[in-house]
Amino acid sequence: DETRYVEIVKSLVEGIREEDPQRLIVADGKDIGRNPVMGIADLGVMQSTRGYDPMCVSHYTASWVPKDQFETFNFPTWPIKGDDGKLWDKVALKEKLIDSWKPAMDLGIQVHVGEWGCWNKTPHNVCIAWMEDILSLWKEVNWGYAMWNLKGEFGVLNSNREDVKYEDYKGHKLDRKMLELLMQY
Repeated sequence: DETRYVEIVKSLVEGIREEDPQRLIVADGKDIGRNPVMGIADLGVMQSTRGYDPMCVSHYTASWVPKDQFETFNFPTWPIKGDDGKLWDKVALKEKLIDSWKPAMDLGIQVHVGEWGCWNKTPHNVCIAWMEDILSLWKEVNWGYAMWNLKGEFGVLNSNREDVKYEDYKGHKLDRKMLELLMQY
């Protein structure tokens, strides 16, 4: 319930500001962080979104994701067409991930991508192409981001992707191509 969420955030922000008026506060967006909460627009807090769309690319074959969250179960490509005929490409990413936040950004709200990434079952070349589009969009609107993990199945270290030529880095398996892409943005 957005109304209750707004009440809670306002109370928390008030308590934090009493202790530290300049503290950076980040509040989650609604709908699993996918849309801004306009009811807290006047609080001077950053809002956090996600970067997992389309789920058929970012979470290919992930059993913990409800089946109705996938646009298609076809082998991932980038761009990719959903079962409904919708083309997922950079334009669709902008519409879904950026444009829905425009009303908040127009009010001066800063946005941060609190989590994002691509699970290791998605082919590496598809993952990298998707990541480049999403990262370039975030750069255009000056959003920072935090990957789900840097080390592990979504990360640049020890992801266990089967289609990556890893480089040894201090005893870890480094995905150099992914790292260089992240450093570019």
